[in-house]
Amino acid sequence: MSSRFFAQLGDSSDESSSSDSEPEVPVARAPARQYSSILEESDEEKRVVRSSKDKRFSEINETIKAIRNHKKIKDITKVQEGFTTLCQIYAKSQSVISKNGCPRAFIRCIADLETYIKEFWEDKESRSKLNKINSKALAALRQNVRKYNKDFVSEIEAYQKDPESYEEVIEEDEDEDEKSDDEGIGFAPSSTKVVKKTRTTSSRGDDEDDFEDDSDDMWGDDSSDESSSDDEVPAIGYTAAYFLKRKDDDKKDKPDRKKKAPRQPAKVSTSKEDEGWTTVSGTDKVTKEKPLFEDDAEITVELVNQKIAELSSVRGRRGAKRQKNIETLELLSGVCVSEDLGIPILAKCMYYTCLAIFDYNPNMAVCMKVEIWVQLLATLDKLLTLLEQHREVHFNEGMPEEEENLEDTERPLTVAGSILVIMERADDEFTKLLRNLDPHGTEYVERLSDEAKLCGLILRVKAELGHRRASHEEMCRTYLREIEHLYYKVDYKAGEDDGPESSRAKMDTLCKYIYRYDSTDRIRTRAMLCHIYHHALHNRWSEGRDLMLMSHLQQSISHADIPTKILHNRTMVQLGLCAFRKGLIQHAHTTLNEIQSSQKSKELLAQGLSTQRMSERNLEQEKIEKQRQIPFHMHINLELLEYSYLTCAMLLEVPHMAAHQFDQRKKLSRTFHYQLRNAEKSPLIGPPDSMREHLVAAAKAMMKADWKTCADTLLAHKIWSLMPRADEVKEMLRQKIKEESLRTYMFTYSACYDSISPLVLSRMFDLTNAQIHALISKMILNDELKASWDKPTDLLMLHRAESSKLQSLTKQTADKLTYVMDNTEKMLQQGTPFTSKGSAPSGLPWNSTWTNNMYINKSGGQGYSGNQGYSGGNQGYSGRHNYSNQGDRSGYQKRNYNSANNAGYNKRTGGNYNNSGYNNYNRKQNYSQSAY
Repeated sequence: MSSRFFAQLGDSSDESSSSDSEPEVPVARAPARQYSSILEESDEEKRVVRSSKDKRFSEINETIKAIRNHKKIKDITKVQEGFTTLCQIYAKSQSVISKNGCPRAFIRCIADLETYIKEFWEDKESRSKLNKINSKALAALRQNVRKYNKDFVSEIEAYQKDPESYEEVIEEDEDEDEKSDDEGIGFAPSSTKVVKKTRTTSSRGDDEDDFEDDSDDMWGDDSSDESSSDDEVPAIGYTAAYFLKRKDDDKKDKPDRKKKAPRQPAKVSTSKEDEGWTTVSGTDKVTKEKPLFEDDAEITVELVNQKIAELSSVRGRRGAKRQKNIETLELLSGVCVSEDLGIPILAKCMYYTCLAIFDYNPNMAVCMKVEIWVQLLATLDKLLTLLEQHREVHFNEGMPEEEENLEDTERPLTVAGSILVIMERADDEFTKLLRNLDPHGTEYVERLSDEAKLCGLILRVKAELGHRRASHEEMCRTYLREIEHLYYKVDYKAGEDDGPESSRAKMDTLCKYIYRYDSTDRIRTRAMLCHIYHHALHNRWSEGRDLMLMSHLQQSISHADIPTKILHNRTMVQLGLCAFRKGLIQHAHTTLNEIQSSQKSKELLAQGLSTQRMSERNLEQEKIEKQRQIPFHMHINLELLEYSYLTCAMLLEVPHMAAHQFDQRKKLSRTFHYQLRNAEKSPLIGPPDSMREHLVAAAKAMMKADWKTCADTLLAHKIWSLMPRADEVKEMLRQKIKEESLRTYMFTYSACYDSISPLVLSRMFDLTNAQIHALISKMILNDELKASWDKPTDLLMLHRAESSKLQSLTKQTADKLTYVMDNTEKMLQQGTPFTSKGSAPSGLPWNSTWTNNMYINKSGGQGYSGNQGYSGGNQGYSGRHNYSNQGDRSGYQKRNYNSANNAGYNKRTGGNYNNSGYNNYNRKQNYSQSAY
């Protein structure tokens, strides 16, 4: 049996088909061993050699086709498998993708798959019809796709903005030219090398039909090709030289391709018939925009209103072209002006333009772009100008759109909407814009200049609402917005001119209106806090303190919302700084202690997030806290706040430490003691550099009564230059340091003196005799110093009445025992159980029994049950109920104390007290510690 490779080629295909009986010419056969590799080759009609790029992209295309087919039949399990396969192929193709870019078909597939899953997930009816396997696959696929698509956010957004550019063409016919693969993926078609392998037949038997069927594809129809093939057949058959490559083979194998003539540019026609047409190149993408109205449509108010309603209906939808909606509404405003449709419809177009600008950012946490913000201010300014020029047009917030009047001049012209809502949204966007800008950059300063424009718009809105006699609620909301832009600003002419144009008069007018007419607690609370803040900022301590105490805000602030709580914290801090500037050290320390002792001043004042507490909150909480931050220009200097608080603590704590040397439990400021302990742990003490080092060095100098070193060290820090009226504050602190140093000296060294002259103290602390006399007299009256004045000699006579160390320790022990006894009595009065339920307490009398959490005294006395107390023998204790003593001994009762001899103490009736009646504790009584 011979192979067809060694058969002699006959005539052309035409001749073989016409005569089948023509005799065959025998051909000499070549050795079989020499051509064994050739004989083993399979019959391949066409073999395509492709690059790695084409292979990878072809695999991606095939996987995408499979995913689409599975989505059509809702086979979620197969879709999940296809998505996993697609991700693996994409990961393997990184080397190709890095050179050629990400395939557009891949981006479109994962974006459409996410949309498909989301719609399928929201359709509860279709989801309920899935079996258990597909349901699990859907949940897993939803999570995997959302997680995987986070790496392609920008590409997916680009696809959603312009999905038409991602249109792909995937040919279903696999026998088409290979360029279809490249076009489907989104790249330019690559040239593929096609090597055609021929086959011959040894006989014209069954293989002849196959050969003839493939002749059109493999050999062509030209007779010249047939003749050339006949001439190349050697006379003795096929030898090895026949299969070797020759130099002329490359030229023969390559077909002649006619060079395509370059495209000539289209001729621009100048005839009148072509007027109104635009000439575009072949590569340009022509998009046909839908006109606002039809050419023959009559533009009326009703038609424009319908167009506005159409644009308003797509608000908030996914895929809505927000920028195009803004441009369309601006075009409608121009149409209203050109067609003279009236002021109400023009105002409505501007109003909805503002709403469309607010909808530009679908995410409320993201701030508005600067260009959009400028456009918003311009549109709002035009709207207010239009309303000011035409007072007959009003906006009504509660009116439905069906009842608005845009044409009938006989009735009031009203538009559904609220200009106040637009103003409040603009104010919130301004705060959000400043919050997201770099406070140390020039752009922040540029945007901060827009506050004057915004405040002007607020005043114009207030005038507009006042003209149409708006409700008190709307006016209070407008007044609050004006207050919030005014309360934190310093009026440098506050002490000189308090006329009607001053900030104090404006704040009084606005706040008092809210106090009178507001019906909501929130607006009144915020207005009152802003009013107190403004008083404290301008050193009006007494007004701010009285307003805070009369309002009882400390009791109700826990029920307020978080922004109001933040404003309350800012107000208390400013009030404490005001007291510090006034020299009221005790009040300042008490006010600032709550904020500073919590170590969360940044969070409480909404001025940032402390890095030390990053582990205490997750990403979601951090995101929420960042949205509550206030703009940088409203911040309170935290370093100045801490230094002021620690200075107050030093002026109070150092004399207190000198007066209570043997009682370390009494501490006024734990933060101050923490700084002292840290300074003592330092192995090397050098010149003070930081703010806390200055404070510790000043405190150590005050402990030695060295007021000069203390004052110089404390006031040397440059932070005091940030304090308003810095010179007055420094002079006040210097005076306070002298006074407290004198107190510290007297507490420390009074035991060393029998008498001391005020003149000596005056020279030591640079104080007048009157000041020395006043300070020491106050210490004597407060029982802080055991001394008296000797008028004839004008000396201070010191009495050695200070307790020794043993006496001090004894006193401390007695105080501790009293504290323990008071706590025990409180626990018993509240009915606190001694032991757990079900177990009998220890120490019961021998003649008592325990039954159902209650013991019964067999001798006739009372027992312990619930809130009742202990009774044994002839005495007992009752926490809440009356006690009836059966014997001749006395008992103790919370409200009444009686004894057998009617001598005792009665809290309410004011009875007598003597030693014979107070006989509750006696050594002869039966006392058990566990039962008590």
